Parts: sequence; structure tokens; C-alpha cells
Amino acid sequence: MKIDFDRYLRYEELTDTLHALAAEYPDLCSVTSVGKSYEGRDIWLAEITNQATGPASEKPAFWVDGNTHAGEVTGSMSALYLIDTLLEGHGSDERITRLVDQQTFYVLPRLSPDGAERYLTTPHTLRATLRPWPDPEEEPGLHAEDVDGDGHILQMRVEDPNGEWRVSEKDPRLMLPRAPDDADPNATYYRIYREGIFRDYDGFERKIARPLHGLDMNRQYPYHWKGDDDQRGAGPYPLSEPESRAHVDALLARKNVFAVHTYHTFSGVILRPYSNRDDLEMPEHDLAVYKALGERGTELTGYPNISVYHDFRYEPTKFITGTFDDWAYDSYGVFAFTIEFWSAAKAAGVEVKDFIEFIRRPPEDAQLKMLAWNDRELDGEGFVDWRPFDHPQLGRVEIGGWKTKFTTQNPPPKFLEAECGALTRFALSNAEAAPRLEATLDTEEVSPGLQRLELRVQNTGYLPTNVTRIAADKKLVQPVEAEISLPEGADLVSGEREVDLGHLTGRSALEGNSWKDPSFFAGLPSDYARRVVWVVRGAGPVEVEVRSEKAGILRLRAK
Repeated sequence: MKIDFDRYLRYEELTDTLHALAAEYPDLCSVTSVGKSYEGRDIWLAEITNQATGPASEKPAFWVDGNTHAGEVTGSMSALYLIDTLLEGHGSDERITRLVDQQTFYVLPRLSPDGAERYLTTPHTLRATLRPWPDPEEEPGLHAEDVDGDGHILQMRVEDPNGEWRVSEKDPRLMLPRAPDDADPNATYYRIYREGIFRDYDGFERKIARPLHGLDMNRQYPYHWKGDDDQRGAGPYPLSEPESRAHVDALLARKNVFAVHTYHTFSGVILRPYSNRDDLEMPEHDLAVYKALGERGTELTGYPNISVYHDFRYEPTKFITGTFDDWAYDSYGVFAFTIEFWSAAKAAGVEVKDFIEFIRRPPEDAQLKMLAWNDRELDGEGFVDWRPFDHPQLGRVEIGGWKTKFTTQNPPPKFLEAECGALTRFALSNAEAAPRLEATLDTEEVSPGLQRLELRVQNTGYLPTNVTRIAADKKLVQPVEAEISLPEGADLVSGEREVDLGHLTGRSALEGNSWKDPSFFAGLPSDYARRVVWVVRGAGPVEVEVRSEKAGILRLRAK
């Protein structure tokens, strides 16, 4: 089927598209519900692998999810783009064919279906679900509403001699904060509010109410969770919401996942853990691998790769906790990246060094470039010029500003496919890093009725079979095992039926090696390979199974 990636699909369209793909590619794709949302919508997970080469659970798996936050609908479209790319490319693209044959992809396009549906069908924006939090009803103060009925919730500016804002001298659309010494008695100043209505307004005090839907799904995960009094949006306890619980349960039920990409917006950046700890507290191997994978992501997407703790912190003395990528790395034991799609600033030719500061207080020159980009690339449709309106409570105001949904928070539809394509290239690259088992089983008859079997197993992938150092330290991943099965009447003369092979390193061992002078580098030990020898008495075929949670299962047969 042909999918157009120049628009954002509503829930029913997304559901129908996923099931249509599963019907079109029954040997490669299946779609299941991993849970239901607050309002009862299914949370769909696509499983993609070539069933002819083995079941999904017996192959190393790459996980992608999107739309954790309701308004970040780019994530669900990019997840769908990955699904479509894998299915379309199997059999025609050599790399994709190999990946789908050898591995599994689990793709969950929309974690917050309720919020995304509200976002796509009304003027409202919200962070996660439609469950009221922390209060069951709206509190007094300003609540966002489309008061002029144009289908958008923009901004209201109100003339006030004590206001904090003034009009830019370079573009009358642009509002700038007043400088500390800006006290011109002849100037016009403004106060700026979100377009909306004040609940319980007394005609004087203008309170800003906390949103009715105040949950933030990406503060819900168990890693160093903090309550709502310390971190807004965290909910009453970790995984209190059906969506976050389904998310974690689905991943825990699939132990073969070795890497995670979680899709968000916006900033155009690749983020890695930790959110609350210095890089120096991460094991050397893991930090080096994170950087290597992230740098490859930068090459493929143009997105910088950075640490949340060092480069994406909202407050200098406070840290984000309860995030999914931190939990996936520290508690589940895999390399997890949060990808913040799309930067309108970058599209406009603006270089951003401090992402959080830019969001809070973008420089005037940068805003002018973004307005010029809007005029040039969007025919001016992304920004509404200020226009007078008689507000039922405030009287004469002006309403205008950015239509943020599909300019800054998500790419305008004509830019969507390019963003999806770039991050799919990164996903495929990261999927290539899987730990991968290869094995041979040789037999030799040492005397009549007695045979010697030698199993040789090696990890030919980039990542070790334990994936991360932290997984090894916390024993989050079972070691590689080999088990021999004998025909009826045969006996094992030497060797154990089940053998613990430990974990096998991959090429990433080089990343975490702390050698300093390459001219004296003596090489790495052969920890990527193991050998097992059995002696069997009796006739008939002997079978050996090699098992790794993250690198898959191999079955060999000796006659």
C-alpha cells in the first residue's frame, strides 16, 4: 500500500494502516495490542521479522517507539515510516533484507493515542493523557481556549504601561522582552498571555492556571522517580498510567531487545542518558559506545548527539528523573537514545548551541530568520499577524503569533518525510550494531560408537552479548548457554549437558579499552569466542542449542 508522509494520521487511520500492512506482508509483519490507553484505545505494537528464518523471539531485536508526548506526532509518523521502509525494502534492498532476516524490529508508533487524537482534532495541545492531573477539575486562572474561533490557540497581547514586552523595531510581528533600562514614557508595552479564558476571574488578578491535563508520561518511569511536588507531571507513583505501564511491560516481555530509540520533538538533537548523572559515573565502555553510536547518528541525520545531564538540562541545579531512556539503559540494560525530531530554527538557518536556553529566550536575530523562513517556505501561513479582538474578560486585545503545532513542535507537512527518512537511516545503522552469534559443530569418530563433538561459538556483532557494562554488572542479561540433546540410547561420556559460556564481547570492546598509545597496542583477547567439547557414545543425530537473550538462538545438528 502507498502511505503519504505529508500529513499526520489520526488514530483510526494509523490503526487501519498498521493492520493493512500486516495483511499485505503476513510473513514479515504482525500487529498486536500491548495495552489500552486511559480512554480505552489500543496501543499497537508492530513486530517485523522474516518468519521463514525463525520466530521473532529468537533473534536480536531493535525497539522503536513514538508519540510518548501527545503533541509530538512526528514520532508516530517516523515510526510508521520505519515500518514501511522495512517491509517495502525486504527482498529488494540488500541491507534491509539481511536485517529483517536476521533480526526483529518492534515498533510502537503511538504511546499516547488519547492525547494525540485531541491534539490532531482540536486547537488544544497537551503533554500526555486526558486523565486530569493533579486536580480533577480546572483550577482558577487562565486556561487555553480558541476564543476567536479561528481553529488555533495562539497568544494574546494586551497593552499595559507596566508590561514586560515591546514590539521589535525590525519586524512588527515580533515581540521582545523589555530591557532592564527600557522605560520610555512614550513607548507602548504589552503583557502577553496564552489565548484563553480566565476561570473565576475577579476583574483584576490574572492567575495562570496549571493545565487540567498535567501528566508528563516521560516522568513516569521507575528510574529515580520523584513525586509531583518535586517534578511536575510525574503522577502519583511510577507507572501509574496505563500507557507507561503497557510500555514497560511490553519491553520486559521481550528480552531480546538490545537497543531502543524513543521518538520525541523538538530541537533536532540525539539525546543519551543519564539525565541526572555526570558522564564520569557511566561505565567507560558504555559511554564510549554511546558516543560512537551517537556520532554515527550525527553523520546520518545532521542532529548533534549530546548528554541530557551536560547539555539539555532545564535547570542548573535540578535534574530530570523518571525518564524512559534512563530506565531502559540503567534498569533494562540496553543502549537507549531519545531523538528530538525537527528544528525550525535549523531549517531557518539558525545555529543553536544551548537548546534549552534557545527555547526559553531565542535571540532577536534568530526569531527574525525564523519569520523570514515562514514567509519564504510556508507562504506566511505558520504565523498569524496580530489582529484586534474584543475579549469577553479583558476587553480590547490583539491575538496572533506562531501556529506552533506544525511549525515549531512538529515539522510542517512538506518537511515531514525528510525528517522521517533521516532518522530511519539512523535506526537502521543502530540496528546493525546487534550482537550476533555464529557457531559451528564439528564431529569426529574417535572409536566405533564413540564420537567427539566440538562446538565453536563466536559473537560477530558490534555489541557484546550482555550489550552494556551496566547490564553485566547488575546481571540483567543471562549469559550465553549451550545445551546438547542426545538421541535415545546415547550417553554423554564427557562434558555437561548445559554449559555456561559467559558473555562474549563484540567489536565495541575496542571502544571501552583504555589503552593510551596505539603504537604499543597489543590487541584484545579472544573473549568474543568460546569452545565446548563433548564425547558421546551411541548412534543417531545429536542436537546443540546455543542461547543468548540478546543475540538470539542457534540450533545445530550433528549426524
